[in-house]
Amino acid sequence: MFFNRTFHPDEANQAFTTGKLLETGHYAYKPTDHHGPTLYYAAAPLQKAFGHGDTASLDGNVLRCTPLVFAVLAVVLAFLAVRKATKSVLSAMFAAVLLAVAPIFMFYATDFIQEMLLASFSVAMLWSAVGYFHSLPPQSSPGNRRLKPGTWALFFGISAGLAFATKETSVLTFAAAALAGWCARPPARNRPESAALQAALLAAFAFILTAVLLFSAFCEDWGGVYNAFIAAPLSYFHRAAGDAAGGANWHVHPWWWYAKILFFPKCIIYSLVFIPLVVYPLLFRFRQSRLLLFLALHSLVLFALYSIIPYKTPWCMLQVAVPLILAYGTLLGEIASKLRHGITIAATAFTMPLVIFAFTDAYTWCDPDSREIPYNYAHASPQVKDLAACVASAINRGYSSAQNTSKNQKPETRNQKPETPAFVAVALPACDTWPFPWYNRALEYATGYWTEFSSLETLAKNGIKPTVVVCPAEDGHKVMPLFPHLNRTRRFEMRPRVRIRAFWSEP
Repeated sequence: MFFNRTFHPDEANQAFTTGKLLETGHYAYKPTDHHGPTLYYAAAPLQKAFGHGDTASLDGNVLRCTPLVFAVLAVVLAFLAVRKATKSVLSAMFAAVLLAVAPIFMFYATDFIQEMLLASFSVAMLWSAVGYFHSLPPQSSPGNRRLKPGTWALFFGISAGLAFATKETSVLTFAAAALAGWCARPPARNRPESAALQAALLAAFAFILTAVLLFSAFCEDWGGVYNAFIAAPLSYFHRAAGDAAGGANWHVHPWWWYAKILFFPKCIIYSLVFIPLVVYPLLFRFRQSRLLLFLALHSLVLFALYSIIPYKTPWCMLQVAVPLILAYGTLLGEIASKLRHGITIAATAFTMPLVIFAFTDAYTWCDPDSREIPYNYAHASPQVKDLAACVASAINRGYSSAQNTSKNQKPETRNQKPETPAFVAVALPACDTWPFPWYNRALEYATGYWTEFSSLETLAKNGIKPTVVVCPAEDGHKVMPLFPHLNRTRRFEMRPRVRIRAFWSEP
């Protein structure tokens, strides 16, 4: 269902970056423009496998399969991590199933942005950390452990490096995990100090090597390394603070914004869900269930960090929801393992839909573009597809008209190009342009993009007659006096409260 959702402006922007990578074979990381390269490096081979080698031929469904692959990986690793930590297949099944069916997880599993990859690598870090601690004595003896602690440390460092190379907000995940891990750490007698330093060094080496390789475009662009470790923290500090530069002020919300979106409409359901989640691990199994303690604290600390930061977008909540869902699934597994068979089935039948509806109103999802879905934030209107179809039709008529005119010309002038070839002039603010370029990608060669209406006035003064003009609705009354040959117009909604007009000519 979500594959039919209109491309979000951010998705369209990421898609064009993937197209550039396919066309040039290179991605240069810029902290003020895009995020880390892992999404693009993962999407490009998948596009090539289906025969798409440039921006114009990109397939949107294949693009959205990229985060879907990592969503499946996250579910598998979550199952393995919970099973290894709790030694309970039932808890692992509850955690994995609840994660897979959670609406916030399902929504972003087909959203071509970095969030699902970051969540997947975070779960990989959890899996590696659990594997490391269970490879140490007395949990594991040298004779029966499959992987050595150093191997798990390398896996952890690689996962952390991939997370950092995916999105800059991974540092918040690292901070929350470090604090939660310190609180949930096992007793000192179970942690050999002699191996701790070696494991830390191996993890740090793997982290740095992975991040450097990816940000440097595999040693082709060392400026990307500087941008990742030096320039990016400065840039994102200003963005997180709500600096107006780059439009960050559009996403500034009060500290309670996340809580309002997630909790207030469903406060009764959330009380039923979170009271046992908080009370049980913290009061009754504070020392015994370290995984529950870690997951609950990790989610709580990360939620607090995101709430304090003025810059807020709903997809950031995926990083909070994943450990929370895993904690709740683990808790259900522990409770169910102590109950009778019939009660277990009844509890499962009750809690599964409860958890689903706790995260969103799932019954509104029959329309993937519905604005009732809380994750459709700043989402594009489906009318952007109609705009692209309208532009394509007008351009095709323009080319047909030019060909007919050429046929009627005298032989000596027939091969001359028309004075003004068919093209589209788009004059929209940068923030209002996307995702139109995605749906117009087949006509990218015939489209010019400007951010000021004055650019259209310059075209008119130079005697250039565009075949189609797209501009903000409030500037629409200025177009026909500039270009009298444009005798048709139509209004479109790009996204809520953003309306534009298209002008074209018909005989």
